[in-house]
Amino acid sequence: MPERRKIARHSISYYLRIIDVGANQMLGHLADLSVTGLRLDSQKPIPVKKEYRLRINTTTDVADKDFIEFVACTRWCKIDRIQPGLYNVGFEIIKLDPDDAKIIQRIVEKYSARENSYYFEKM
Repeated sequence: MPERRKIARHSISYYLRIIDVGANQMLGHLADLSVTGLRLDSQKPIPVKKEYRLRINTTTDVADKDFIEFVACTRWCKIDRIQPGLYNVGFEIIKLDPDDAKIIQRIVEKYSARENSYYFEKM
């Protein structure tokens, strides 16, 4: 199947937690990121086509605030091929403040494993 993603996601080498703001609970850990989407690893399946208000806690080397929040929708969820107890979950970011987009870009620049930049197929 041809790649439909226009912006490459970058594998993140820093283990950032993704928080569901509405439920005030951790959904999983960030695996890859771009300004248009993200993939996280979760210990439980996450419903597809559901909108979430997500939070990523930031560090002082990428932002002058403690966290960013944005709205994202789950696009796919599947069992990890290597660790069957984990789920890989893809999100499309649908509402993001322009200043927070700059912070995401700094996270990518600071914490991405550059040799592991790749496209994930949208499902």
